[in-house]
Amino acid sequence: MTLLATGRRADPSPGPNRSGSTGIGPGVHRAPRTPKRTAPPSRSFRPDIEGLRALAVGSVLLNHAGLAWTPGGFAGVDVFLVISGFLITSMMARELAERGRLGLADFWARRARRLLPASSVVLVFSGLVSLLWLPATSRQVFGGDIAAAAGYVVNWRLAFREVDYLAEQVGPSPVQHYWSLAVEEQFYVVWPILAALLAALVRHRWRAVLLVVLVVATTTSFVFTLSYAVAQPGLAFFVSTTRVWELGVGALLALALPWLLRIPAAVRGVLGWAGGAAVVSAILLVDSGTRWPGPATLLPVLGTAAAILAGAGRTVPWGVGRVLGLRPAVWVGALSYSLYLWHWPLLVAAEGIWGDLRVRQALLVVAVSVVPAWLSYRYLETPLRHSPRLARPRPALLAGAFGTAVAAVAGVALVASYSLVDTAEVATATEAPGARALQDPRYVDTDWAAVRRVDHLRPSPLETYRDLPRIYADRCVAPPRTGKLLSCEYGDPDADRTVVLVGDSKAAQWFTPVEAIAEREGWRLVVIAKNGCLFADSVLLDHGQRNENCEAWSRDSLSMVEELRPDVVLTVTRPSKSLPPGGQTTADYEPEAMVDGLVHHWERVAATGARIVPILDTPVPSSMTIPDCVQENLDDLTICTGTLADGVPRSGAEVQRAAAERVPGTRVVDMTSVVCPDGVHCPAVIGGVVVYRAGTHLSDSFVESTTEMFAARLAEATDGLLGARTATR
Repeated sequence: MTLLATGRRADPSPGPNRSGSTGIGPGVHRAPRTPKRTAPPSRSFRPDIEGLRALAVGSVLLNHAGLAWTPGGFAGVDVFLVISGFLITSMMARELAERGRLGLADFWARRARRLLPASSVVLVFSGLVSLLWLPATSRQVFGGDIAAAAGYVVNWRLAFREVDYLAEQVGPSPVQHYWSLAVEEQFYVVWPILAALLAALVRHRWRAVLLVVLVVATTTSFVFTLSYAVAQPGLAFFVSTTRVWELGVGALLALALPWLLRIPAAVRGVLGWAGGAAVVSAILLVDSGTRWPGPATLLPVLGTAAAILAGAGRTVPWGVGRVLGLRPAVWVGALSYSLYLWHWPLLVAAEGIWGDLRVRQALLVVAVSVVPAWLSYRYLETPLRHSPRLARPRPALLAGAFGTAVAAVAGVALVASYSLVDTAEVATATEAPGARALQDPRYVDTDWAAVRRVDHLRPSPLETYRDLPRIYADRCVAPPRTGKLLSCEYGDPDADRTVVLVGDSKAAQWFTPVEAIAEREGWRLVVIAKNGCLFADSVLLDHGQRNENCEAWSRDSLSMVEELRPDVVLTVTRPSKSLPPGGQTTADYEPEAMVDGLVHHWERVAATGARIVPILDTPVPSSMTIPDCVQENLDDLTICTGTLADGVPRSGAEVQRAAAERVPGTRVVDMTSVVCPDGVHCPAVIGGVVVYRAGTHLSDSFVESTTEMFAARLAEATDGLLGARTATR
């Protein structure tokens, strides 16, 4: 199941001549099998737009279910954004033409009536999903997500988490799909205010002025997106500034429609089929390796605009609207908002209950989501949208504010429940010696892989994710998407000998014992670290693109090491493959390319006279969320135990060994026997200490407890140059 929930919604405007619908879902349009209305259906009803919604929401749902032949299903969100921009701006233009001004209170009241009831209910449901079926360790994060979703700012929260390398333990949020709703809500606030102000200033020339403003804003956003998606792909997917141009294309279409309708119907009909083909092509051909949003996003965006244009005014009988307006498509389009809201938390709940879902299981969950979606549409959204009590702006806005407050309280309550989670009592260092227990005669006969439960743990499973080495608090590890080359010094700054610890977060995790050794032996320690970046002449793709920041850091860090001319250089490599020369995608990755990249850097380091000492990557654990597994299985920790045979091949240890054999005088530090003491199993808890904090990273408490064993292996790898005195203590 993909980690990026995408898609969008609708917004009705009551009254006979207003479509007023945005994103996913119907406006006031009457679709098959919907409840009776007190007003006649709008004469501006566009069944082809309902069909576009059906195509978009269907692609999103199938993509989230993991269906291989819709790799670009996430493009459905871009379809919704264009529809939203078009319909909301059409409604605004109609009101300006009829009344000469925009009634902002009425505008937002219509949004509140249409969108907030179902949204608030699903947010509360998502809180229950988190409480009942998701790891307790995630409650603080997901509770914050729910509160942010209630305030329609969750896209920014998700964006910054996407580039937070230390947030790797956070699974898919049950409200992750609200990011696109947040983008639109922000648009619904800013655009009407700007349009109302401009219309009040220029009055009779409002359409031309709004067109000019939209052209500037849309162009600026698109140009910004092209560069930002390269520099910050994780942020670019979620932030509003890279999506404004998509809403802007729909809005431009709405304002320019009086002139565009002069295009012959036959020509617009051809454009409509071309647009539909472009949307389908994006869904079927684009994949997760494509820069998104980016140039390829023009396919669904312009394709949607062309299809909408084809269905406006006088149309041809053979137009794409004949297909898009089929009854089944219109029915799905009517439910699209509800379908979008309900399917994602149900998928997340199913995974929380049963673990990773197979495609057919995920498809079944998506199919089941039709039931709450229809119930929500039939008995919640439609009655409230047409309720006489909510017909006036004030009660509608108050009701919307109440729903938002309830949803926000649900998020805050989930955060508060974190403090009530029952977990193991936190141990002291004496009660939980960690790896020191492996050399303690009192535990010599202990089979750590067979230990089912312990009375005390260190750290608490609920806090293990935060068990980081001090250099993170010192801000000595550069984030992955910056051009900074950070270095920090520890130990004796005037020492005759220098040790360098260089690499990504897997190198940084060994800081605590390395610092202790440097302090005890009077060495100067220089740390050069950057999350997610290799100390190797190798290329890894990030969101399908080369990470130029990491490549620059790799070159610059090598130059810095050469300038320092240290006595010992310690480094770690997690990836086991990289892109060979001429390679384009992850399918081209090769172990040989990674070995070559390591050898390149290590030979350059060795040429300075330094001892290059690779610290072998530790075995990959059985679960990428060991603290969650421990918390959920406090009565049977063996469930979280991995194996050496499974963990080593998935680590970077083998390519490190291969590279070391090609660089004369290079000997590795191997801590595998500490992490997997019996040579077969790799326990989640050793000596009362949780071994892994997140993903493949060791907890700092466990790493600190290995100091003497680490020092002994370091002394052996450096012929006693570094580590010998510490190891004998």
